[in-house]
Amino acid sequence: MHELPLLIFTLLVQGSVGMTIFLTLSARAGSRVPEVKPQLLPGMLIACVAGGLGLVVSTLHLGYPLNAFNALRHVASSWLSREIVFASLYLAALGLCTLVMLVRKQLIPLLLPVATVLGLIDVWCMSAIYAHTSVITWSHFNTWLMFYGAVGVLGAVALAWLPMLKARSVARERQSVMRFAAAMVVAIVAIRLLAQPDYMAYLASASLSGIVTLPHQPLEIFTQLSGLRLFSWTLSVLGALLFAVSAWRQGKLGLMVGSLLLVLSEVLFRFMFFCIN
Repeated sequence: MHELPLLIFTLLVQGSVGMTIFLTLSARAGSRVPEVKPQLLPGMLIACVAGGLGLVVSTLHLGYPLNAFNALRHVASSWLSREIVFASLYLAALGLCTLVMLVRKQLIPLLLPVATVLGLIDVWCMSAIYAHTSVITWSHFNTWLMFYGAVGVLGAVALAWLPMLKARSVARERQSVMRFAAAMVVAIVAIRLLAQPDYMAYLASASLSGIVTLPHQPLEIFTQLSGLRLFSWTLSVLGALLFAVSAWRQGKLGLMVGSLLLVLSEVLFRFMFFCIN
């Protein structure tokens, strides 16, 4: 698929932002326990690497990667330019916070929340790039739901498996954050599902409206992917339920299976998103 770099880029950056959200929550929950801060370092490093690697991979989509710098000249009018700016600011804030933690073993409390806000703005800009195109299957608020949903889902999965709040002295705080992550995953899947009837009605009306600018091929491919779409939603729902129940009861096997199903469903959702271009 020629959109593979964009698939990798969007998931890596959104996963990085999701990790930063839960790093911020973990830092706040364990603020009174000194041994918690060093445990955040692996997650911060992974979030930095994922975000940076995502940006590097995104340039592979360009015929001439150095042309990426030209996109910075239209911040006032281009969502792509804004996305590049906020992605850079996000990585700068997260990278500085990680570097200080790595060198001085100190956490700058303000930088993680700032990085989180910048990352969420970046995801908004990323969503707007696609929602404001003439591709009929992207021009709906479902695009924002899928992109922000990936942030929450991938961040929750990262929380489950990265050494955040693993100190015994903050076991209660970790359980509280894990339960919040579980509730968020269930809410994300539920909200996405509730939005699907409106999305399908929008696509149905678009197919009958006489628009001749790009709807035919995306709608045709969208219909052809109905089996894969049903499979992906099934994985997402089962994964969310397993993840939530296991996070609530601290069951490792269910948490592992639920996490795998959630990640696989996000990859499939993104694959279908770019297939219908």
